[in-house]
Amino acid sequence: MAESISLKKPTRTLAATRKNKARSVRLVNFETGEYVSILPKLGATVRELVLRCDKRLFSLLEFPLFYDETVENKHFAGVKLIPFPGRITNATYRFGGKTHKLRVNSSDNFAIHGFFTDKVFRLVETTVKDRSASVTLEARHKGNVKGYPYKFSVRLTYALKSGSFTCTTEIRNIDSKPIPIGDGWHPYFRTSGSVKRLLLSIPAHSVVEVTPSKVPTGEVRKPISKRSTIPLSNKTLDSVFDFGRKRQRVTTKLIDRKLKVEIQLWQDSGVGQYRYLILYRPVSGTSVAIEPWTCAPNAFNNNMGLTVLKPGGKFKASYGVILKRLRN
Repeated sequence: MAESISLKKPTRTLAATRKNKARSVRLVNFETGEYVSILPKLGATVRELVLRCDKRLFSLLEFPLFYDETVENKHFAGVKLIPFPGRITNATYRFGGKTHKLRVNSSDNFAIHGFFTDKVFRLVETTVKDRSASVTLEARHKGNVKGYPYKFSVRLTYALKSGSFTCTTEIRNIDSKPIPIGDGWHPYFRTSGSVKRLLLSIPAHSVVEVTPSKVPTGEVRKPISKRSTIPLSNKTLDSVFDFGRKRQRVTTKLIDRKLKVEIQLWQDSGVGQYRYLILYRPVSGTSVAIEPWTCAPNAFNNNMGLTVLKPGGKFKASYGVILKRLRN
């Protein structure tokens, strides 16, 4: 089943899905053809994002096509990375005076990207305005996962308006003790064809040095004070960038000069927000991951950007995607 919400009034369409795990909620602008498709029973994953530029629709995300691949989603496409993004070394960390052992879910003995990929979210609110529509989904963790005995709730508000998409994340500590929390998003962006012709434009940043296993060494390279451009032609890319402690909104751009469009991913950055950016180019060469994260990999051990919520405390921040015509 797919629930389609127009920018004018809510409507519903039916689409049979085996076992119903890949049941989607879809925000649709029937005037422009733009839409975003979300999978509530698979961690509120964003499966599709279609935006319009100059009367042309662009499907911006690479995602598995078939049901079994969608459920497995071994590359974490479009997934929310809760309660930690990236790797936890040896799937082990120490917090609250105790050592915790998480489930290993990678071939190299790491716990990676949290455990919300198959979490079931429930739809709690829909909002329709003249020029925008949104859905809010909610899930709770009861502290019943190996290595993470902490309770918290998550609220995700996805919004669509002409040419743009926004996600606002709220994580609240509903436990009686402090909890460690991180969050991230793992989309694979594309325009069409190979990414070799594309350019990445990154705001002022520092580079977090990592080991071959992509765990921070503890060293951060000297800050680059201006925007940098990275061509993706024959480029291997798997890097961690730090935008610093200052609270600000920063924007990374994926530029396609041939099609004369740019995908802009913005994020609330700074202390307690999406301070980090991960850039990763898969070997397929058909997309590039541009990922806003609140913390660095292995943050439960190295504390780089780690958020600790007191009982009743709340994390709230946003990121979004804008599609624009390239002006030069």
